Amino acid sequence: MGAITSEIRKIFTTKLWWGMGLGMAIFAFLLSMGAAALVGLTGPEGEPAAFSEMTGATGQVVYTAGLLGNFGSMTALFPLALGVLLITTEYRHKTATATYLATPRRWIVAVAKTLSVVVVGAVPGVVHVIASVAGGALVLTVFKDQPLLLTNGDVLASFGTSIVATVVWALIGFGFGMLVRNQIAAVLIAVAFGFLGQLILNIAFGLPGWTTAGKFIPGNLTTGMLVTGDPTGGLSASESPYFARWLCALILVGYAALLTVAGSILSNRKDIS
Repeated sequence: MGAITSEIRKIFTTKLWWGMGLGMAIFAFLLSMGAAALVGLTGPEGEPAAFSEMTGATGQVVYTAGLLGNFGSMTALFPLALGVLLITTEYRHKTATATYLATPRRWIVAVAKTLSVVVVGAVPGVVHVIASVAGGALVLTVFKDQPLLLTNGDVLASFGTSIVATVVWALIGFGFGMLVRNQIAAVLIAVAFGFLGQLILNIAFGLPGWTTAGKFIPGNLTTGMLVTGDPTGGLSASESPYFARWLCALILVGYAALLTVAGSILSNRKDIS
């Protein structure tokens, strides 16, 4: 418990976590406003457009827009980068040396750091929910005269999975940071993959029709966790481009666990300096 408390205190006494949270909140607010602006639009000759009305599935898209792969998973990049920075900063400034000397059993340090990342990863998740609701509700209330559906079961479930998503993305970044210890390289590679890499993979898998392979892309797994219905009303459950919510979450957590375990094993085998 002492090691866990120490790691959490170490994080929350710096400006990194709230700086990332603030940036994430701004993007979440703006992207939810953009998604809400699509609600109620009409197509050619007055025909209903994709988001013709506010439904549970539409609410899920509006209030989680920043995390969705369709919008580039923009806000997911913040917990991803945060996870990378939390561990690579220790290697860069040699604070990991003092940690390992104070707690020689490295598996305890690994567990403490992982749990601290879970805690700090949940904070931007809560911030994301608040900012997204604020941005979406502003447009829906002032400009669209649409119901907010904040008590809708599907929407409430997406709030919870938003927090889970930010925690998992932070863990993915944390595990990757342990594997690639150079801070600049780790951040650049992680963010480049999170934004451009996933886009390229979606195109590469989409052109030959490899829809199943595309479902394993982290951004698509996140979307499958957050949006359980079709906001356009045009697809049945069997035609969904994503796995079931629980399977999406399980695979995404598996990515984080694989990187974290591999990174912990590598860190435990290396000497400290």
